[in-house]
Amino acid sequence: MTVIEQAWKTVPTVSAKFLLILIPILMLTTLGFSSIFFYGKYKDLRGALRDRIEAVAEINAVALSSSLWAVDVPAIRNIIQAISVNRELLCIEVADELADGSFAWPEADCRPFTGHEAVRRPIQVQNRRLGTLTLYFSYAPVDEQIRQEMVNTLWLLLLMLVGTLVTALTAHRLTIGVPLGRLIASIRTAEQEHLRQPVHWSSADELGRVIAAYNGMLTRLDEEEAALRQSEERLGLAITATRSSVWDYDLRTGQYWWSKEFPALLGYGPAELAMTARTWESLIHPEERRRVVAESRSRVRDKDSAYAAVYRMRRRDGGWSWIEDRATALRDGEGTAVRLTGTMSDVTERMQAERDLARERNVLQITLDNTDQGIIMVDRNLRVVMSNRRAAELLDVPAAFLARNPLFPEIIRLQRAQGAFEDFSIDPDLELDETAVIPDQPFAFKRRRPDGTIIEVRSNPLPEGGFVRTFTDVTVEARSAEEVFHAMEALETAYADLKETQDSLVQAEKMASLALLVAGVAHEINTPVGIAYSCSTHLASKTRTLTEAFATGSLKKSDLTGYVTAAGEASRLIEQNLTRAAELIQSFKRVAVDQTSQERRRFDLRSYLDEIITSLGPRLRKSPHEMTVACPDGITMDGYPGAQRADPRLPRRPEGGDDAERGGVAGRRAGHPLFRRRGRDRPGQSAQGVRTLLHDQARHRGQRPRPSHRLQPGDAILGRADLGGQPGPQPVGSRHAHGRGHHLPPADSRNGPPDGRCRREGPGNRRGMTDAA
Repeated sequence: MTVIEQAWKTVPTVSAKFLLILIPILMLTTLGFSSIFFYGKYKDLRGALRDRIEAVAEINAVALSSSLWAVDVPAIRNIIQAISVNRELLCIEVADELADGSFAWPEADCRPFTGHEAVRRPIQVQNRRLGTLTLYFSYAPVDEQIRQEMVNTLWLLLLMLVGTLVTALTAHRLTIGVPLGRLIASIRTAEQEHLRQPVHWSSADELGRVIAAYNGMLTRLDEEEAALRQSEERLGLAITATRSSVWDYDLRTGQYWWSKEFPALLGYGPAELAMTARTWESLIHPEERRRVVAESRSRVRDKDSAYAAVYRMRRRDGGWSWIEDRATALRDGEGTAVRLTGTMSDVTERMQAERDLARERNVLQITLDNTDQGIIMVDRNLRVVMSNRRAAELLDVPAAFLARNPLFPEIIRLQRAQGAFEDFSIDPDLELDETAVIPDQPFAFKRRRPDGTIIEVRSNPLPEGGFVRTFTDVTVEARSAEEVFHAMEALETAYADLKETQDSLVQAEKMASLALLVAGVAHEINTPVGIAYSCSTHLASKTRTLTEAFATGSLKKSDLTGYVTAAGEASRLIEQNLTRAAELIQSFKRVAVDQTSQERRRFDLRSYLDEIITSLGPRLRKSPHEMTVACPDGITMDGYPGAQRADPRLPRRPEGGDDAERGGVAGRRAGHPLFRRRGRDRPGQSAQGVRTLLHDQARHRGQRPRPSHRLQPGDAILGRADLGGQPGPQPVGSRHAHGRGHHLPPADSRNGPPDGRCRREGPGNRRGMTDAA
């Protein structure tokens, strides 16, 4: 097998190997299939020949039966001669068993052919055996036919084999030889000229995929080389920018090498430092040289592949620079270090920054330890990374336990073991201990410790994960808030009681005012009712006298005339006084309803003022003043009749000013006042105007009425009025309706109401209108 393999390897070309494989396979395959084919055909031909001979024997045995029975020798010989036409027959024998004779062809006896194939058939007549027909034949024609066909087939197969080889070689050349030759040429060009040229070939077969993979490999190699060159450039720039250098130390040869950046780190020129290990050791700070050299030797013995160290090296100017040395050991199969490669970087600025940062951290820790707030910082893994002493106090955990940076759930479990949480507590930290999920939103809550201290906890998430939590003792503030809360509850209770008392006083004052009004109206009604009663008793007396005179028959015409006159006068007086009483009662009802009602309605101002003057008649007659009401017809107000008052906040109308421009009544003309006071003061008294007690407009909201200021000229009346026949309510006492409103114009006791105005005069007093609008 080894000889065959070696011989196979010596074949120079793929085409030769292809032929060495193809030709034997084709020949063996062709011969195998041909043998199988001709063997089958040979058997078929032999079987066909025997079948034909047997058919001839059957037919001629029947033909010979009659001739043999009649012993017709010429006929028998004629039949034998006809049978001999078949060239495959060697001998024909007809045995006559009755006569114990035989007929043969071509010899007198067929015993020389007894070794050949023979077919025997009995000759019978009516089931009686007369003799036997024996045909001796040979397979030589069949063999000759098969031989000739095999020769012809072999020539044909030979021609097909040659055509197949030519076709296969051509196909091999086109499909394998050409692309493979191009691939080999591209590989040789890459090896000899270091020039990568892709193979220009495209097919879907295996070789096409190989060439496509080869072209892709060339492309990747180009890209990787470009990336490597770019990476080398970047490395050089990075080394220069980071003030670093690369070094290499071969432990087997003792050769030491460093890049050109190393001398520049220390301020030396490129050729001022010899590339030896001794030079490197001499530049290390004396206080650190022993340690650094020992570490360098230990990393050769240790199995670790990487190592780092920071030490000082002397600069050319005599100063010292901090150098960070990182190295990687290359080891052989036995684990022995054979080479060290690493980098050296100038970290002087970083070391200075770390010292400054450590100092600032120390200051920060001191500040945190002296603040009154507890502070802890937890990272994304729920580990405490920073805390102060106050946090340990407020969490009621040992400061040493918090200083070793435990997990936050460990703090919760320690607090739970110490009983820091109340039974059935809903503290968020308990949920954090169970789920270990960091909240992503800030939150705050208060925790009551078993000793009664109240701690306010505020937590804020960090962008990179974790959270910062502060703890503040708010026991004093919480207790003060509770006291304020209780005081507010007491104040609300007192306010409710005061509100209830105020409502009661308002209702009592309403009823008292109504009682005074009832008393005054009752006195006023007493006069017309008394007159009506006196007239009715007088009429009754006259009627009795007339009745007695008529009964006695002494009735005179003069008596009847006098009675009729007296009855008419009495009826007139009764009707007049009862009508007066009815008007007083109706006015009283309206005023009483207005004083006690809180409903808003539309009313006629003139009728409303007349009803007020009517209800105040008894009191006005006792005063030295007279009340004159002058108002135009058609003034309709929309408001609260019992809640009209003079509002001191509204601007007064200057005397002689224009109402339309200074807040006068819309549609009224200058010189047409709504109210006018006329009268004289008693001796020793001053004209103090009419003192009024008016209800606030907010009366419908249940507020207590309060005394208003004295009604002065130029004051406004609050409400809404429909003036001058204009449709819809117009605002009164405000500037919201085009700057117009009702005002009390300056009163002039010498001027009476204008013509066409309604005037009602009567005595007045200094108290003025009580409960009037």
